[in-house]
Amino acid sequence: MYKLMLLTALFMPTLHVPLQAQQVIYGNVQNSETGEGVPAVSVKAKNTPNGDYTNNQGNFRFHTRAALPLTLVFSSLGFATQEVVVTGPGAVQVKLAPASVLGAEVVVSASRNVQRKIESPVTIERIDNKDIVNSAQPSYYSMLQGLKGVDVTTSSLTFTTVTTRGFNTSGNTNFTQVVDGMDNQAPGLNFPLGAAIGLTELDVDNIEVLSGASSALYGSRGLNGTMVMTGKDPFKYQGLSIQVTQGVNHLKKGKGNDPMGPSPYYDWTVRWAKKVNDRLAFKVNAQYTLAKDWMAADTSNTNGPGNRYTDPNYNGVNMYGSKTSVDINPFLEAALAMDPSLAPIIDPLLASPSNYVARTGYAEYGYLSNEAKLLKLNAELRYKIRPKLEAVVSGTYGEGNAVYSNDTRYALTGYKLGQYRAELRGEQWFLRAYTTRENSGNTIIASPTAQLLNEVWKPSFNPATMDGWYPQYTGALLQALATGSTLQNAHLAARSFADQGRPEAGSPFFNHLKDSIAGLPTPQGGTLFQDRSRLYNTELQYNFSRLIPFVEVIAGLNYRLYRLDSKGTLFPDTEGPIDVAEYSAYAHLSKKLVQNKLKLGAAFRYDKNTLFEKPRVTSRLSAVLETAKENYLRFSYQNAYSFPSNIQSLQSTLTDYNTYASGGSARLLYGEYGFNKYPPYLLTSVTAYQQSNDPSQLERFSLSDIKPQSVDAFELGYSALFARCVLVDVLGYYSTWKNFIGYVNVANTPGTDDVTAFKERSRYVAYNIAYNGAETVNTYGYAASVSVDLSRNYLARANFSSDFLKNRNNSQINNFNTPNWKFNVEFGNTGLGKRQQLSFNTSLRYRPAYFYAIGFAAGTIPANVVLDAQISYKLLKARSRIKLGATNLTNRYYYNGFGSPAIGAVYYATLAYNVF
Repeated sequence: MYKLMLLTALFMPTLHVPLQAQQVIYGNVQNSETGEGVPAVSVKAKNTPNGDYTNNQGNFRFHTRAALPLTLVFSSLGFATQEVVVTGPGAVQVKLAPASVLGAEVVVSASRNVQRKIESPVTIERIDNKDIVNSAQPSYYSMLQGLKGVDVTTSSLTFTTVTTRGFNTSGNTNFTQVVDGMDNQAPGLNFPLGAAIGLTELDVDNIEVLSGASSALYGSRGLNGTMVMTGKDPFKYQGLSIQVTQGVNHLKKGKGNDPMGPSPYYDWTVRWAKKVNDRLAFKVNAQYTLAKDWMAADTSNTNGPGNRYTDPNYNGVNMYGSKTSVDINPFLEAALAMDPSLAPIIDPLLASPSNYVARTGYAEYGYLSNEAKLLKLNAELRYKIRPKLEAVVSGTYGEGNAVYSNDTRYALTGYKLGQYRAELRGEQWFLRAYTTRENSGNTIIASPTAQLLNEVWKPSFNPATMDGWYPQYTGALLQALATGSTLQNAHLAARSFADQGRPEAGSPFFNHLKDSIAGLPTPQGGTLFQDRSRLYNTELQYNFSRLIPFVEVIAGLNYRLYRLDSKGTLFPDTEGPIDVAEYSAYAHLSKKLVQNKLKLGAAFRYDKNTLFEKPRVTSRLSAVLETAKENYLRFSYQNAYSFPSNIQSLQSTLTDYNTYASGGSARLLYGEYGFNKYPPYLLTSVTAYQQSNDPSQLERFSLSDIKPQSVDAFELGYSALFARCVLVDVLGYYSTWKNFIGYVNVANTPGTDDVTAFKERSRYVAYNIAYNGAETVNTYGYAASVSVDLSRNYLARANFSSDFLKNRNNSQINNFNTPNWKFNVEFGNTGLGKRQQLSFNTSLRYRPAYFYAIGFAAGTIPANVVLDAQISYKLLKARSRIKLGATNLTNRYYYNGFGSPAIGAVYYATLAYNVF
């Protein structure tokens, strides 16, 4: 009895409150013009936390305890927002009217909160899933090169590097790629591997590209820009989607130096997402790409004029093994000492201070694998603890083959990357933790592996036997000259003799030698990387706007740990993994003034890296003024920085993979590591960045500890929407770089301070060093874009951008690899006819000729015009779409990176189910 009285007392205060029955709100949303169900429409019960998204057939259903009548708000990009009052039970039928998307796009990454793109305080470009569906490219990554101010380098079919504002190279450590809140970099290399572990083709919701400095919000390495990619929410995008693309590339053997004939291209993608109930949803993604890769085949001579037939010291850009170069004068002198009667033949040769001869190299085709493949898997589970509190766990895995260019070409064979995330997300905050795990697989380093292969097959010189490739070459040269051959023909005959029995590329013997070298870790004399580095990251962010009503404040904390584990093959970690930590705090403040016409913003970030004594503080100040309705003038100042990459910071080297006889390839070396005993010398010549063996051209090179680099960037821009159908954006920027990190090729002469001793060595080791230039470097440029809604689903876009480098330090390879100007044009229609079943899109990109320098080669990229096109047809009853398209429609091979492959056409057909 006592217990009953107690329970009655406890619950009595609530008995006078009537229990509200749970309402079930459901219905269907259709396109008012075509009658099709509209997927991914937001349906919100006004003034409640309840709502839903329409599924792939336009249906929605959710529960609420709010009393009727209810006002439902229906909104979706590309449609006019509509409100409907629900007064009683029954299905809700809504027809949404299509509307122009111009000026309506929203972005998040510009200020870490939702705002219209036209009102952004900084330049930002955006593409969404509808753009991808209507694109002429089979890969969303290829679409990025059509955005204003964006540059790409295509190192291989599965490896594309993105950047903005000029500093364009394969493997850019100063560009940040963020996927679903996770930094997408490979922990050891410190740069993202293109699309290797990004979103699958069917799971992209939107991509935002911030141009230029962005460290104040995204931390170190954001000097050249940041790309933020967001996957599809399984609550919003539901159902099974399948996309199958079959195509062909390498259409004409020999064109553009393409060594292959027509080859198949395959890309299969599947996505399944399901909302189990109002609280639980999941998605599963898989994509597999398989094709014959573009192969780099530039045969121009990096050692000066001439070719493989006219220059004994020939070293082709994409010929590997011929960096081994030796002055044969000592062998000529030895031959003269043994047989003075050879003086009439040898003396004219010795009249030259040096006679350098290079070993015979291997072309990339037949040496490196041309199988491009990429497998991406993703799974995500979301649970709504409360309507505005969500838990997310996800896992993403990628593996495949790719090739990228740096100080040589690197074939990443069987690499693996994984990212795993747990996140708790409220309406005003999130707590996110994730880890990235890297496995470098069987990476083949093209040049040193080929040099070692040559040495294993036949040493350049064996002092014990006084034999080798060079003594044989010298003997055959003298014999040919003695029988009356011209010097050029004698050199050809000598090479042919010395190369007798040389393994052919692709032969079983060749592959055995290559695999044995590439499979042996670098400390043991091979070229294998054993990178198993990991990254751990935790971030907390809170929006204080509700607590501080007079100003909007977003603040966050971030902790990152790099666990570098290469077993001495990439880092000095032979004793065990090296931990490098970064601690960060950031805040963004904004305030609207002058009757909400002026919005001021300020962002600050504090970063501390355990490898550097001093922390870094970066900032961004911005102002956006609405000068007239839908007209916005913006100004921003941004300070950005980057700690040197882990490799640079640790002053590490790729150990001794090329310390074999007869000199070497430029191996990576950073800071003072390895030069503390012997003086380094700068390799210079008339041709920029070309190595020289002439001691008269060598200069002592002074080294100091590498420092973080920074940039101060100013931007003035203007965005406006005219008559709801013309969107214009123009901008100009000016940046000042300090402690700019560039690269240079140097060599050291062990055991001597005398530069002339360099010429006495028959071998040397060349290094590619990262160092801070003393000069202050400036970059500046301008850009403009216009988008026009021509009605009836026709849309035209054009953009122009220009980038310049001032105060260039010619002793550095600075990676400012972009034309002074470029433009892109796009025209298409997303739905022709009454049912809007037919659509098409075309895009054109033009790049004038420009100079491109990378660690192992430099030269001019020829001007190119690239046309892409596609036409699509919807099968409404089958909920499918057929697309026929082509990238580089005219098959005019072009380059966007020196030392990288020429890119030809890809003709393809796509069948997509439930992809609209």
